[in-house]
Amino acid sequence: MLEDDPSVRRFVQMALEPLAVDVVPCDTVAQARQALAETAVRLVFTDLILPDGSGLGLLQWLQDRERSTGVACRSVVFSGGIDLAMEHKLQTLQVWRVLRKPASVDSLVACVSDALAVDAEAGLASDKLPRLDPVAEFFGGNLPLYNAYRTACLAQFPTDLGAGDVAAHVGDAQTMRRVAHNLKSVLTMLGEAPAAQLAHDTEEAAASGAVESMRQGWQQLRNRVQALLTPASAFP
Repeated sequence: MLEDDPSVRRFVQMALEPLAVDVVPCDTVAQARQALAETAVRLVFTDLILPDGSGLGLLQWLQDRERSTGVACRSVVFSGGIDLAMEHKLQTLQVWRVLRKPASVDSLVACVSDALAVDAEAGLASDKLPRLDPVAEFFGGNLPLYNAYRTACLAQFPTDLGAGDVAAHVGDAQTMRRVAHNLKSVLTMLGEAPAAQLAHDTEEAAASGAVESMRQGWQQLRNRVQALLTPASAFP
């Protein structure tokens, strides 16, 4: 948790005590980066205005680290002043959720509980997905054809991510349903079963009009797709 006000840090720690989670308090961006480099973290809370810079810098660092190493964690912005322009910026930085100060105990607990639940469900889904050889399954064993298809898909992904980001920002469920549906098919043919499952879940959320679930699903899906654009990043 990156927050320079000690009273707020203490409030968050007290609010989350019933969940039995370990909270690592930090009051500077430098301290947070050091903690993240040394400890496996599943969820990052950050304020935006800090003594040695902006929480945006930490979010950009997290995004860059995921692209280069594949190490990912969810991020939550915990701030009092967020306008529409800032919301759009946070979406581009793959922020999972925004909590506006002053936040209630219930909202803090719900946020962390949701993050833990989504992680658990994603893990169970991944464990159940069958492992298949996409080259044999969809391309008749023709590896050059598979590679050509993959190259074309990677070229298309930035356009898909842009369309999904806009749909998530404005709550356009119809567009999101189309984007997720297309990604589901493509990711399946590429052999990216966990990512295809996320696309399926996002499509279902959009189809049912569950905008918040749709947005959360999109953030997870876009992280997977973005990682595919970085050769060094790979998900099992």
